[in-house]
Order: sequence, then C-alpha cells, then structure tokens
Amino acid sequence: MRVPPGRFGLERLFAQTRHACLFLNGPDADWYRSCDDAVDRAIALACDRSSAHRILYYGASKGAYGALVTGLRRGDGEIHAFGPEFRLGRPGTQSGQVMGEDPDARDPLSMLQETRDGPAVHLLFGIFDAVDAEGAARCLQGDLPARARPLTLRSSHASHDHLYSLNIIRKLITRFDRGLGTLCAERGLVADHAAGDIARFAEAGAALAAGRPDAALALESDPYTACNPGLGILVAEALIGAGDFDRAESRLAATQALIDGDPVLGSLPKRWRKHLWRSRLSARRAADDAQGYARLREEARSRYPEDEAFARDDAYSIDAPDRKAAAPPGLSRLATARARDGR
Repeated sequence: MRVPPGRFGLERLFAQTRHACLFLNGPDADWYRSCDDAVDRAIALACDRSSAHRILYYGASKGAYGALVTGLRRGDGEIHAFGPEFRLGRPGTQSGQVMGEDPDARDPLSMLQETRDGPAVHLLFGIFDAVDAEGAARCLQGDLPARARPLTLRSSHASHDHLYSLNIIRKLITRFDRGLGTLCAERGLVADHAAGDIARFAEAGAALAAGRPDAALALESDPYTACNPGLGILVAEALIGAGDFDRAESRLAATQALIDGDPVLGSLPKRWRKHLWRSRLSARRAADDAQGYARLREEARSRYPEDEAFARDDAYSIDAPDRKAAAPPGLSRLATARARDGR
C-alpha cells in the first residue's frame, strides 16, 4: 500500500473542501486484495492526526472495490462506491486486464449481505456499461440490507467523471449531507430500467468478452436497445466481429441518433462517445467502404475537432478490426469495460 506522491484525481477533487483526507492507491495487480494491514495502519495514523469524528470511504472503479472491502470489513464509516466490480479478474473487466480470474477474492456484495447493520453503503452503476450493469442487476435482484443504497445511472462506467462534469460531485462532497439519488434525479440521470433488461445486457456483455458473441447477436432487435445505448454498441461490436459491417453501421447510427436526441446522453463522457465513432470508422474500413469512411470521418472531425486521430489524413489509421478474425474479447471494451477511464 502506498500513498502516491504529488497530486492525482481525487486529491484535486477534494482540495477545495475542508475534509481531512487520506488518499490510498493500491497496486493494480493487487486490487486491494492483500492490503488490509497497511490500510488499517494508514487510517489509524490519519485519524489520530486529524481527530476525525466521522469516516467516509470513497472511490471509483478500482478505488470503489477498495472502499467497499475496507469500509465493510471495518464497519466504521459510510461508503460511496462508483462502478465497483464484485468478481475480480473476469474477461471484459478492468481488473481482468491486470490479473486472472480470482475466485478467492472477496465479493463486496456478499460481504454486504452478511453484514446487514452499519453505516450506509452507496453503490452507483453506469448501466450503459455491461460490467456495471452486472453489478447493478445483482444489487437489484439480491437480498440487500436496508443500509444498501444502489443507484442505477444513465451513464457509462465513468459515471464519477460524468457526475463531476455536471457539478453533482462537488455538491455531494461539500458536506456529504445531500442525497445523491436526489441530485442525480434532478438532472435526469437515474435509470428506471427493469432489472431483467439490465441483467440481459450484462449477460450478453460477459459472453462477448469471453469470446461468445451469440447472446449479443440475439439482441439485435431487442427493444432495450432503444433505451440503453450501451446495448446497441455491444450488438454492433458483435456484428463487426461476425463480419456483418453494414448491419453494425446501421445499429451504431441508430445508437448515435439516440444519443443525439437526449441531452442527458449528450453529456456522457466524451471518451465514451468518441469510441462509438471509432467503431463506426473501423467497420467502414473493414468493409472497404472508402466513401462511407470519409463521410463518417468528416462528421467525427466536426464533432470532435480537437481529436488528432480524427483529424489525421491517414484514412486507415483508426482501430480497424481484422475482417477475417472473430472479434477478440477486447473488442467489446467499448460497451463492456473501462478503457482506463476509472480510478
């Protein structure tokens, strides 16, 4: 366990507050699996120095897992976890990029179910991401204690960045006395989607990440694609892997129209929105559709003039899949995983 030198994301975020903060960053390959003693020592020292009378655990992505396992294990503070993984090392997950599947790793959701009493636990999921959708579905379909506060958001895995861009995070962390659900509802961010729909998307995403595209392909005409752009993108990625580039473009174009018609979706993190365009360009290149590629690239340039990749004149330089190969598990990262956009 190390306290990183210099300033990084959450440190900059909390710099304008009056909170006494301890920032911890475990090694990626460990994912907070073996840091308990070091974490406890750091917390004890920080509490002693600050005379803290209240503890809050706060993190996103990898940090969300660390916040959950630490806060649930210790039971001495409220938890805010944005986009946590519950099962580490699985294909398509961010932890899976740095470790193999670990069946012995602690499952925070099981820990929560076993410790029903204690401070509130806020669990936030961007359900346009299949891994987040899996966590959300487990929460919605599970027997959680009253202190659990799951919140499904119309967002990507980078929901923390999304909420920050809308000034919601700053309102939350000023005193931690405002309801996050209310703040998100005021901006139309709360996703009132059926648990079964969310679970179906999650299952298809997990299967595609493991190299099994049939579940995603079967959802091409699913009505839920009209509500969840992440599912539309997932289906398109499966079609690209199957070599059906024209149908993939139709699905991606429909998904872009869905985003364009909804101000909330238009506020999604730019990195996530640009991935859709990279997939469209990849599909046109793989289809040898130079005219279609040029048309889409010009539109991408007009939308994202600051992006050097879209501005380059090299028409075949952007993320093209191999038309002869099935989609590798990593291809579906657009919809199912993190692309390093978490903490």
